[in-house]
Amino acid sequence: MDTSAHISKSARITRNVIALGFVSLFTDAASEMIYPLVPVFITLLGSNVLILGVIEGIAETTSAMLKLISGIISDKIGKRKLLVVLGYGTSTLIRPITGAVSAAWQIIFVRMIDRIGKGIRTAPRDALIASSTDDSIRGKAYGFHRAMDHAGAVIGPILALFTLIILFLVFKIQDTVLILRWTFLLAIIPGLFALLALILFVQEKAAPVSSTKKVTFSLKQFDRKYIIYLSIVTLFTLGNSSDAFLLFRVQDALHHSKTLYSTIYSTPIIGDMVGKFGDLEAQKKLIDILFIPLVWAFFHIIKVIFSTHLGALSDKMGRKIVINIGWGIYAFVYFAFAFLDRLPDGLQIVITFVLFAIYALYYAFCEGAEKAFVADVVKPELCGSAFGLFNFATGLSALPASVIFGLLYKKFGAMAAFGTGATIACTSMLLFAIFVKERSKRLRS
Repeated sequence: MDTSAHISKSARITRNVIALGFVSLFTDAASEMIYPLVPVFITLLGSNVLILGVIEGIAETTSAMLKLISGIISDKIGKRKLLVVLGYGTSTLIRPITGAVSAAWQIIFVRMIDRIGKGIRTAPRDALIASSTDDSIRGKAYGFHRAMDHAGAVIGPILALFTLIILFLVFKIQDTVLILRWTFLLAIIPGLFALLALILFVQEKAAPVSSTKKVTFSLKQFDRKYIIYLSIVTLFTLGNSSDAFLLFRVQDALHHSKTLYSTIYSTPIIGDMVGKFGDLEAQKKLIDILFIPLVWAFFHIIKVIFSTHLGALSDKMGRKIVINIGWGIYAFVYFAFAFLDRLPDGLQIVITFVLFAIYALYYAFCEGAEKAFVADVVKPELCGSAFGLFNFATGLSALPASVIFGLLYKKFGAMAAFGTGATIACTSMLLFAIFVKERSKRLRS
C-alpha cells in the first residue's frame, strides 16, 4: 500500500513543472503579441517572403548553436536555473525592440538576440523538467509544459488584437505601422511577469556536480538509439520551415478574397472602425492585421486542448507511433496549404481554420513525445547535453529549411515550397518506422 501511494504521488506533475509552465505561458504571450504580426510588418516596411526566410532561419540557427553549449555547461555546473533565468531575461528585454526598427533587415539582429536568450534557456529548462518528473509520466509532463506554452500563444494574439483596437479607438492612431510599433513595445509587460514567476517559484532540481569535472562533449557518450533518432528528426526538420510562412500564405491567399473583407465590413463596431481607416488598400492591410492574430490564437487553442493528453498518450502507446502520426499530419497539412488559394473565396476562411486546427494536432502529438524520447534513452547526468544536441541539430536545420522554402516560394510558388516540405516529412516517416528503436513501455513504467 505504501509503495503504491508513493508511486501515485511521484507520478503527478510537480510544482516545479507547473511553475515552469507559467513561465512559458507569460513568455509566449509576450512573443505572440509580436510573432504573428511580423509578416504583415515586413510587408509594410517594403520587404517580401525571402527576407522572412532569412530572418527566421538566422534566428533559429543562432538559437541552435547556443542550445548545445548551454546544455553542456548546465551538466558541468549543475545549476540549470541560473542559465534559464539568463535566457528568459535576454529575450524579455530585447523582443519589444522590434517596434523600433526602421527597415525589415534590422529585425534580423533583434530576432538573433531574442533567439540567443532562447538558446541559453532551452536545454537547461528541458533538463530541469526531466529531473523534476517521474519517468513514467515524462510524455505527460512535457506535453503539459507545451500546453502552457501554447496557452500563452493564445493569450498573446488576443492581447495584440486588444492593443490594436485600443490604440485605434482610444488613442486615435491611424498609421498602420505606428500601431504595430506600439503593440510590439508593449509586449514587454507579460515578459516581465514571466521573469518574476521564474525567479520566485522555480526551484533548482539539478543534481550537484563536481566542480573539478571538465567540460567535455563527444557523440560516443550517447546511446546508438539516440543518435539514429536524432539523425532522422534532423532530416524531418529540413522540411519543417518556420510557421511564419503559413501566416504569410494565409495573408497572401486571403488578401485577394472578397469574402473576408465583406464579412469584416458587415461586423458591428469592427466594420465601422475599419471603414474609417484611410483608403481601401489601408483598410485591407488593417483587416489582415486583425485577422491573422485570430487564426494564430485559434491554432494555439487546439494545441492547449490536446498537448497534455497526446503527450500522455506516448507514455501508454510508445513514443514512436505517436511521433509518426504527428509527422503524417504535418505532411497532409503542407500538401493542403499548397492549394489554399485555389479554393472558392467562401471556403478559404473556413478551410484556413480547419487546416490550422489539424496542424495544431501535429504539435500536440510530437512536442511532448519527441522530448520524452530524449529523456528515455540518455543517462540523467547527460540530459542537458542530450537536449542541447537535440535542439542544436534541429535548430541548425532551420536556416536551410526556411531559406530554401523562401526561395522556392518566391521563384516557383507556394505549391513547390509546401510540396517539398510534405515530401521530406513523408520520407522521414518511412525512415523513422524502419530504423528507430525505443525503450519498451514496461521499462518506462
